[in-house]
Parts: sequence; C-alpha cells; structure tokens
Amino acid sequence: MKYLSFLFLIFLSLTFLSCNDEDNLPIQLSGVWEERKYVDSVDFWVVNTLEFKNDSEFQFRTTVRETETGNDLGYRFYYDDTYDWDGKTFNYSPDMAFWIDYREEKFYTKKEDLKAGVIDFVSWPSANITFVEGNSKLIFQNICTSTNADYCENAQYPEREYIRVN
Repeated sequence: MKYLSFLFLIFLSLTFLSCNDEDNLPIQLSGVWEERKYVDSVDFWVVNTLEFKNDSEFQFRTTVRETETGNDLGYRFYYDDTYDWDGKTFNYSPDMAFWIDYREEKFYTKKEDLKAGVIDFVSWPSANITFVEGNSKLIFQNICTSTNADYCENAQYPEREYIRVN
C-alpha cells in the first residue's frame, strides 16, 4: 500500500510540474483591450481595440466615441486575424482589412460601409507585448522584422498602451 501511495505522490508531483506559464498565455491576453486618444481637432475619442477571441484569433478595430468610455459612434478601420504569441513576441499577419473611404468628409461610418482592401507589409508584423499594473495594462511595441537594415533603422514604432476593459 505504501508503494502505491508513493507512486501516486510521484504522479501528482509530475502533474504539477508539467504545468507551466505557457498554459496561461491565451488567458493572459483574452478579452478586450483599448487604447483611447482624444483628438481635439475633431472633438472625438478615437479608440483602438484589440479583442482576443481565443488563443489564436483576434480583431483589431478603430472606432470613434463622443466620450472616453461611451458607446461607439462608428468605425474607421478593422480586421480579423490569427496570431501566435510565445509570452513576449506577438506575430500576426492581417491581409484583408476594412477602412473608411478617406475621400469622404465623414470621420467615421457604419461597419458595413467600410471599404475592403488588402494590407501589404514590408516585413512580417511582430510586436513585443508586456503587461504592467497587475496585468490591467498591455504595452504593445511593434518590432521590425525586415531583413532590410536601412528600413528597420528608420522605422518608428511607438509604444501603445492598452487597458483591459473586460
């Protein structure tokens, strides 16, 4: 009986040791994250949203609001995509996107009125993602993956701070 108890204890220990932080990666990203900026020239809040739907699919969208946390009035841009994330580097590759027709005077429109188009990248899109303030904020920093050193040297990728909204 002691032998079986000992084997059970070893099995239980191995079960706990086999769990690692990678098992929690999608949970860490899951939900909706927003970057909110007030644009005084148009008197609207522009909101960039990352919505992680599961451990490999997300949506990026840019919407417009009258107040920082109010309802969305309409869209400026969005795409659905898949991603891969190893806990630091976030790889994604949107190809089909939808955006506002910038020749029009409207600052935003209904989602169904956005124009479809293909996004063409110079390099494979990647970013570093880090969490701050107890995982309530996500810092998104694009990184240059191009093999063209001159392009990467001149590329400007500001940090984008997103807050978890759910």
